[in-house]
Amino acid sequence: MKKIFLGMATVALLATACNNNKNAEENADTMAHDHDAMTSMDKPEVREGEYVNLASGEKVNIVRDPETGIAVDSKTQLPVEFYYDPVSLDTMYQNGMVVNSMLIKEKEGKYRLNDTKIKIDGDEIKVKTDSSKLKIDGDEMKMKSPDSKMKVDGEDGKLKTDDTKIKVEDGETKVKSR
Repeated sequence: MKKIFLGMATVALLATACNNNKNAEENADTMAHDHDAMTSMDKPEVREGEYVNLASGEKVNIVRDPETGIAVDSKTQLPVEFYYDPVSLDTMYQNGMVVNSMLIKEKEGKYRLNDTKIKIDGDEIKVKTDSSKLKIDGDEMKMKSPDSKMKVDGEDGKLKTDDTKIKVEDGETKVKSR
């Protein structure tokens, strides 16, 4: 369910940003019919494979630690804080979250998360950009941007844009034009 809401938020944000001058009915139609886009975002997850360890610059085979859920080197079984996928060109944090443009390279050559953009504390993740905020805490997620707000709690959720309201409660979806 979280995938659907994350996808809905992305589609709503893109539709709002690109179609500010179109009416609410067109925006609602865009969101209702773009099912593939609505299911394309995933919760951060470590995906096993060959990557580049940012700390060493060497190729590493990443596996998910079954106890902690974080990325570890399959040979050494040591955690890998940041790793790079040469195929997708994405940089990931140890929990599998894509952190492109959220890293700072320190003088010693080490990388760290830019605390002004992202904070991770256990299961709680907070991401800030110039125009939006995202907070994920277990099964609860909140997102705010200039043109929309979204809240997901377990299986239920709400999405509000300037033109549209979407509510999912007890498996039933309601879409209203504002």
